Amino acid sequence: MERGFERLNCQACGIEIPAGGIFYIGRGEIISGSDGILPDTDESADRIIEKALHEIRKVKCEQELMDEVYQEIKLILCGRCRLLFRDRILEMIKY
Repeated sequence: MERGFERLNCQACGIEIPAGGIFYIGRGEIISGSDGILPDTDESADRIIEKALHEIRKVKCEQELMDEVYQEIKLILCGRCRLLFRDRILEMIKY
């Protein structure tokens, strides 16, 4: 019995990756961070919470809120696009 397989394409350039061919999975995570320091204001804790809830309510959907906290990006890449993906990320590092 022959087993079927899903065709893979590079998600960056679209080239088909042949059955048994080499491909790469590029993955990135964007995670919100905090230095633990809260701004020094004269506002009460209740007012700060009220403002935060107001900002949350302005967002259109739950997914947008989730994306502000955590996003994971996965790409199937051919060999050439793997190098481009890596190089572009490394180019972003300035400091």
